Amino acid sequence: MVELNGKKYECTSKIPIDLVDDKWKFLILWNLAITPLRISELAEKIPDISQRTLSRKLKALEEVSLVRREVFAEVPPKVEYSLTIHGQRLVEIFATMTKWGEQYAKDMGATIS
Repeated sequence: MVELNGKKYECTSKIPIDLVDDKWKFLILWNLAITPLRISELAEKIPDISQRTLSRKLKALEEVSLVRREVFAEVPPKVEYSLTIHGQRLVEIFATMTKWGEQYAKDMGATIS
């Protein structure tokens, strides 16, 4: 058993599921894997997310050390988000899941465009 942040886990494979518990967090991490982005750039890449939700999800990912928020000392202020080493490692798992999903879809006869 593992206890992390006041939560007990019988199986450590549940930890990443808890950290990325919705599609928005997944999409934020996936986009930040390509390059660090400002919040407006993330909003463009994830058009269905509201500004409020995006801000909340970024803050949540920052709190669990998956995303880093960097403020540049310039006028106007520039804030950029990037993956931490933990975020980078998690995105590697996502890439494996993506490959699995593609193969599964093909095996099930899906049309892939």
